[in-house]
Amino acid sequence: MRGTTNSKSTHTSASLEKCQALILAGGLGTRLRSAFDVGPKSMAPVGGRYFLEYLLDWLRSAGIRELILCVGHKKSQIQNWLDDGREWGLHIRYSVEKKLLGTAGALKLAEKMISGESCFVVNGDSFLGIDLKEMYQFHVKHRSLATIALARVRNSARYGTVQLDRKARIVAFREKSAGASKRGPSSGNLQLINGGVYVLEKQFFDAIPPRKAVSLERDVFPPLVGKNLYGFVTSGYFIDIGVPADFERAQTELPKRFCA
Repeated sequence: MRGTTNSKSTHTSASLEKCQALILAGGLGTRLRSAFDVGPKSMAPVGGRYFLEYLLDWLRSAGIRELILCVGHKKSQIQNWLDDGREWGLHIRYSVEKKLLGTAGALKLAEKMISGESCFVVNGDSFLGIDLKEMYQFHVKHRSLATIALARVRNSARYGTVQLDRKARIVAFREKSAGASKRGPSSGNLQLINGGVYVLEKQFFDAIPPRKAVSLERDVFPPLVGKNLYGFVTSGYFIDIGVPADFERAQTELPKRFCA
């Protein structure tokens, strides 16, 4: 597939309308419960809209039409609202977790629904302002097994950091340090964190064990360092609504970004 000029050309020229995007929307959202506890995090209200609406608008504006929603916790709220996505000009299907499988386990469960040789994956509780077409072209150019969008932030305490070499290959993941959640904003240099947007080749899913609770961030990505794992760096706006403080910040910041 990857060794011939013709197959590379087909992959590169594919429109994003042919790409599927998977949205990870099945988590419990335990850290957010003091601010929102009546549904999945992706259905939390932000600026008078569900957070998930911003993700749908963003993906649709990039040309993506085929979505797979990986759902679990209080899944009916999402399914009853979106249905098959027809009213949004989208084609939406659902991969349903009967038990919590983690970010990677949820993707493995949805693997059989993926029709193309690559797909986008998006966290359902964060937003990163990134050009998806540019990211996809980067992924194809580097013949990457997996490409992770990397956001630049001053305070990486909640996330840990990602280290690249000069060729944009990921060479290390640095875990967040103990007690990081208690620290205030950092005034240090910008650091790279996982921005929760990925392009994955179909063979990437071979690295995920089936029917097990597995984390992309902790269990799957780190062992793949040195195996065609690339970072796509962006200075785009990043917000993660997973904790009350940032959920509150999103109420004003995110609507302004989409009205601009």
